[in-house]
Amino acid sequence: MSLDDDTSSASTLTLLDDCAFKSDLLTMMSDTGPETTDELKRRAKAVLLEMGTTITSVHGLSTTDLLDAMMEGPEKAGLASGVRYAAAAIIVAYQKGKASNSSASELTKLAQDWLLFFLWPFKKAYRADHSPQSEISTPTLRVSEVVADTVPATSRGSRFRNLIGERDGDKCTVTGAFNVYKNYPLDDQARETILHAAHIIRRSIVHEHSRSNRIAGTIDIIKHYTKLPENIMDDLASIIDNPENGMTLDVMVHKLFDDYMWCLHPTDVLHKYTVHWFRRVPAGLGNFTEVQFQDHSQTGIQLPNPTFIALHAAVAHVLHLSGAAEVIDKVYNAFSDEGSTVPSGDRASEEDFRIKLSLIGLTTNAHQLPTNPHEIHAH
Repeated sequence: MSLDDDTSSASTLTLLDDCAFKSDLLTMMSDTGPETTDELKRRAKAVLLEMGTTITSVHGLSTTDLLDAMMEGPEKAGLASGVRYAAAAIIVAYQKGKASNSSASELTKLAQDWLLFFLWPFKKAYRADHSPQSEISTPTLRVSEVVADTVPATSRGSRFRNLIGERDGDKCTVTGAFNVYKNYPLDDQARETILHAAHIIRRSIVHEHSRSNRIAGTIDIIKHYTKLPENIMDDLASIIDNPENGMTLDVMVHKLFDDYMWCLHPTDVLHKYTVHWFRRVPAGLGNFTEVQFQDHSQTGIQLPNPTFIALHAAVAHVLHLSGAAEVIDKVYNAFSDEGSTVPSGDRASEEDFRIKLSLIGLTTNAHQLPTNPHEIHAH
């Protein structure tokens, strides 16, 4: 069957959308359940240890490592709900297949769902084109996004930039560097830079092309991974441009944030974080180890939502722990026209599907990564 014949198989979840699985998962991960999160995690670890040799690794991406990372990532990010959700899902998938001796297959399906509908959307959304022409064209804060994430030059985009700038004192929240275009009276020790109003969660993660219905699966995973309140989940797309989803960053620090090269870890103090790097700390940034968010405007502008920050950190850890970051980049580059651009409109939807099909090949034996996206066919 060719790509154009049917797209439903790759646009819907394979396990997480199974009614019986979902019912059992919700029961097990409930806060009123008999097992603590630590107990669920230990059981899930035991499952992965038992099944490790039976779950196939393809193209260098270990399915077992991905499943394990989905628990370890939120643990490191301080997102307890993510640990509980991932552990419960692993146990339920294992139990679902046990009677028919297909636990390895069910766990592979689970990993595939998380890869295609969670890690892929988050990684893709942050693959922005940070060209100087597109970001330094005006002496103001700009929201640099990929095509699907672009905030039009309307009151919504301007409001986001202005409120973030006012709240953060018109300086980078990590380095303290001031907006180079504002000509503040500064001493010799002060730093100046080009500033960006950076989204913590990107728009395209929760709002795809108007004809795409794949976003529902991603939203469902985010809902259970974060346990965000219903009122936020129901209106997540409109919250994207609220101050609680943004922070002011130096242009380079922003690019590295989007590339998941660093994240923020919570401390015992609300809105205070430590900076965690996934690579060698870039020259000149070694002294910036903490971030304390505060409203410099003193007008009650929302501070960054701790759950949004924890979600970004959890995804960053999962991508690095599992090796999925490298694999997704490799596939993305193979299917992008110029390696760093994202098609728009109908073509973006089609290319997204083609890339997702190739990602399916990373967790099954039936596919090999093609060199030409137009050679892909659904089976």
